[in-house]
Formats: sequence, C-alpha cells, structure tokens
Amino acid sequence: MSNAQILTEQLDSVYQITINRPDKMNALTDAMYGELLAGLREASELSSIKVILICSSGAHFSAGNDLADFLQTEFNLESHVVQFLITLAKLEKPIIAAVNGAAVGIGTTMLLHCDMVFAAADSKFSLPFIKLGLTPEGGSSRLLAQRCGVAKANDWLYSGRNILADEALSSGLVNQVFSDAPAMLAKSIEYAQKIASNSLDSLVATKQVLKGDDRESTVALIKKEAQIFAERLQTPAAKAAFQAFLSRK
Repeated sequence: MSNAQILTEQLDSVYQITINRPDKMNALTDAMYGELLAGLREASELSSIKVILICSSGAHFSAGNDLADFLQTEFNLESHVVQFLITLAKLEKPIIAAVNGAAVGIGTTMLLHCDMVFAAADSKFSLPFIKLGLTPEGGSSRLLAQRCGVAKANDWLYSGRNILADEALSSGLVNQVFSDAPAMLAKSIEYAQKIASNSLDSLVATKQVLKGDDRESTVALIKKEAQIFAERLQTPAAKAAFQAFLSRK
C-alpha cells in the first residue's frame, strides 16, 4: 500500500478516491483535504471519468477531522475543508461512497452530497458537533432533514449519538448494507462501473434533474454554516471541549 494518505485510481470510467490513513482511523488533515479537493477537481475535468467513488483503507471510513491538525490550521471559507465540501456539492458527475467502521463528523456529512451510499454492517455514523461546542457543517443543518426526516436530524444533531448501520439504512442515510467491508467495497465498485456504462451526458443530465436548483442554495448554506462554525471555535465551550478531547489522547 502506498504511503500517500489520499490515493486515486482510474478504474475504466470510475475515479476511485481512497482515504488512506488507517493508523489514525482515517482522520483528515488539512493536507488531506487539499488532496481530496485536487482529486475531485481532476475527476470532474476528465472526460473519460463518469462516476466518482469515495472509499477508505483499513477498519474505518473516517474519524472526521484530525483535531490537533485542525486547531493548528486557520479556518475560513477558503480552507481546504470548506472548499472540499463546496466542490462535493457542485459536482455534476454521480458520486458513490463506500463506508465501513466509523464515519464521524465530516465522515458522515460528506455522505449527504453523495448520490449513493453503501455501508458495511459494522458502520457507525455520528455527528458529534454539539459535544465539541460546535454546530452542524457541510450543509447538514438542512440536508440531513431532507434525507432522513426532521425527527431523525434533530435527534442526531442534538445528541451527537452513534447511528448504527441498520438505523442509517431505515432512515435513508445509506442505500444498502452489506455483511462486511470487502463485500461492500466489491459491490460499490460493481455498481459504479454499472452506472458508468451509461453515457456521461445522460448521467450529468439525470443528476441535474435530481438536484434541481439545490446546488447554489446548498453552497450558500455550507458557507453560512462555516461562518457560524468559525465563530463557535473561539468560544470557551469549544475550547474546553477540544482541550478535554486532546488531553485524553
């Protein structure tokens, strides 16, 4: 396995992006967001690519932000993490996510911008922003309710509790659950290649119809959430929560 923390590979018409920091539960650093952003932009621009697949190596999809790295990086609308989310929201080509193990914070919110989400039975989703003195990001304050219903969105965002695979499936957060990670990834690749057999024009047009006019409003929401998130980072509650978390490591 390469030492690179973000791997990209073209599988015929499918562009596979793999988060590859398994020793840290695939926690994402600023540099990794920059590489994810570059990968998405390349996949968007290549005419030979029809479908994008995001997956991970190791036992977990992503533990979310690497908090130590995150606190050392200035957070604003131009930050790699914000630009990554905006790019996800604006992509014209279909995006598929393959999830196993923990999907924490942005590890879950990024899924709301994917057109299909496949999960292994051991998947565990969580949106623990409130536990860190923070607020929802990535458009999740609206997209989660649209996808899973207001009751579920309120529960998950106010409690920050874990969401197991069965609940994620019944709530519509994921499309299908498989017995284990290898089977899930194999089926995800198979599905991506199957829909990539269609013409690029028809795939892009179908996504445009499905998304409607939501793209620009979602981008505006991501920016609004990011501004509130930045303000919350400076509060005593957030600073205390981060310090408590880091002192346990």
